[in-house]
Amino acid sequence: MNFYFTQITLKGAIEIIILWAVIYQIFLFLKGSKAVYLLRGIIILVVCLFAFQLLQFPVLSNLLSKAFTIFLIFIVIIFQPELREGLIRLGKRHVFYIEPRREDIEKTLREIVSAVGYLSRKKSGALIAIKREIGLQNYVDSGVKIDAALTSELLQNIFYPSAPLHDGGVIINELRVVAAACLFPLSENDTLERTLGMRHRAGVGLSEHCDAVVIIVSEETGGISLAINGQLSRDLTANDLFTILKGQLSTPR
Repeated sequence: MNFYFTQITLKGAIEIIILWAVIYQIFLFLKGSKAVYLLRGIIILVVCLFAFQLLQFPVLSNLLSKAFTIFLIFIVIIFQPELREGLIRLGKRHVFYIEPRREDIEKTLREIVSAVGYLSRKKSGALIAIKREIGLQNYVDSGVKIDAALTSELLQNIFYPSAPLHDGGVIINELRVVAAACLFPLSENDTLERTLGMRHRAGVGLSEHCDAVVIIVSEETGGISLAINGQLSRDLTANDLFTILKGQLSTPR
């Protein structure tokens, strides 16, 4: 009897490990889309369902289980594009993902700040988006894909006034320049200063739609601005920019 109980316990532990491994992989391939937040909500509902069953609340368990079934159907319909994109990325990615080291992240940030400082002195307009959790694939597809190692010289060349990729924004992801000449949505915030140009409005607009950190260099004044969550910080120095970026991005996810 004791041996049988041990077998069941070991089997149950293996099943739990496999289940959590599957959930973790689902999080990985949905990461980068808004569907990941929906997945977190689903997990909370599942936990509540188990809790109601454990506490023997038949009415609540019944209602939640029926509502959950209908909810899953609507999820598949509404989030079909995100799920399809996630499955495609799942087929392309490595099974075990390694986060960039803190040293590599800070080195990349220094390259970005170096390029921004140069562009600011030359009064060359620039628009640079750094991806965080929410994916930017739609905006990547609107530009020219590059997928190159990030260096200060590369960013300077992209935003050289007569360069073919000068107009539009650059998207950075995982220490690499993913795409250039990307189209970002313009902000419709009425509180923004009327003197702000299209580049600043595009930077703020993107930060309103996702959690990306967006750097803007003014072509008229050379001023450096930073848009985060729809909020615009203007007239930053290169040191200010590095300090803020380090605080926002240097800790691995």
